[in-house]
Amino acid sequence: MNNKFLMSATVTAALLLSSASCSFAEDDWSTSPEADTTQTINDQNDDYEKYGKKLGVKFKGTEDIELIKEVASWLGTPYKYADNTKGKGTDCSGFVSTVFKNVYGEKLYRTSGSMVLNVNKVERNALECGDILFFANSKGNIYHVAIYLGDNIFIHSATSNNVGVKTETLTLNYYKEHYYMAGRVKSLDKRNASATPQPEKPAQPVDETHTIAEKPATYEEFSEQMDVAFSGNENMKLLTEISEWMGTPFYSGKSEKEVGTDGIGFVVNVFKNVYGTTYDRNVEKLMAALKEIKKDDLQFGDIVIYKKDDKYPVVGIYLGNHKIAYTSMKGVATFDMAVAAYELYFCGRPSTK
Repeated sequence: MNNKFLMSATVTAALLLSSASCSFAEDDWSTSPEADTTQTINDQNDDYEKYGKKLGVKFKGTEDIELIKEVASWLGTPYKYADNTKGKGTDCSGFVSTVFKNVYGEKLYRTSGSMVLNVNKVERNALECGDILFFANSKGNIYHVAIYLGDNIFIHSATSNNVGVKTETLTLNYYKEHYYMAGRVKSLDKRNASATPQPEKPAQPVDETHTIAEKPATYEEFSEQMDVAFSGNENMKLLTEISEWMGTPFYSGKSEKEVGTDGIGFVVNVFKNVYGTTYDRNVEKLMAALKEIKKDDLQFGDIVIYKKDDKYPVVGIYLGNHKIAYTSMKGVATFDMAVAAYELYFCGRPSTK
């Protein structure tokens, strides 16, 4: 009797152990590393496609997806000089330096001109996603930076049209003309160090604590603020005055710096403050007081006027590089002449020039 009992207990225990083992094997199979890896790869491929559509780039699938996600999260952040706050406002170097800090923990210099010291040069035909693009004026002074994504597409924070962070293409004439060089952050550069080319710009001593000024004071800083490659020959007093109006909200019938202004209020007050010249707030009287010139003859400080039907919706100041400063419904900002909402009607030169 005892033997039968022992045999029965042994068989029961074996069956229980066998059942438990099978159950464990099924659970283990359902969570196998191979299955997780496949799912992860699929998810990542979906991410490349998703962010590729968002950024307008056909990614290869080998780019750093965390970098791509980070730059995409900045899209639409307004332009704001000397700031670097996602969703609220950033300038070009603030955007680039903060992206690399957030993704890689890298501390890059804060201004466009000094950031070149953080990189190794990359030839134009060897660009990779994450390389930094540098743009300069005719004198070789760097004033603008961006992050290359691929397919000739880059992302940057620009003042044009008051959009801020957006993607753009290197094939546009403006960027082809002012392209200076590209660089790969030194600590992220996997190339042979002995064969890595260095930037053409001579290395200048840069203070580690250097940050961009809240108010621009040099031609390079004005260039960065307005996204215009100033030559260095522009009237500094006029340039400073225009700069101080940047960001002033739209306010019909008003013309007070940082408080509110309409289009003509901005223009007539700039010239009054700089030259002491008093222009009438009536657009037709303003045109009569200016020397009419051709569009191709525009110079920094000339006045441009757009017309629609019997109205003059845009009165602005020409900056250079086919860009003007004027008051839109979003306030005083820099805009591309080619994408202005209305047809250019009149170009005039003030008597002060």
